[in-house]
Amino acid sequence: MILPIDVSPQDSLYYIGGVTLDVLKKNGRCMGFVDLFSELNKELYVSIVSFVLVLDWLFLVDAAIVEGDGMVRLCF
Repeated sequence: MILPIDVSPQDSLYYIGGVTLDVLKKNGRCMGFVDLFSELNKELYVSIVSFVLVLDWLFLVDAAIVEGDGMVRLCF
C-alpha cells in the first residue's frame, strides 16, 4: 500500500505523504490534526484511514510527529 503496483500512484501512501509534507511546509511546519486533514483534502481527497496511515508512515521515517496536544510537526 505504500507503493502499490495495481492502483494509481495518487492512491499510494508515498504520494499522499509527500502532499502532506508540502501542506505542512506551506502552513508553517506545524498544524493541528483536523486542520491538516482539511487542508490536505483541499489538495486531494484522502480518507481518514489513509490520513492516519500516512501520519504513521511519516513518523516511522522521522519526517513528522504527532504530539500529545494533536499538533503535527515536521521533524526536519
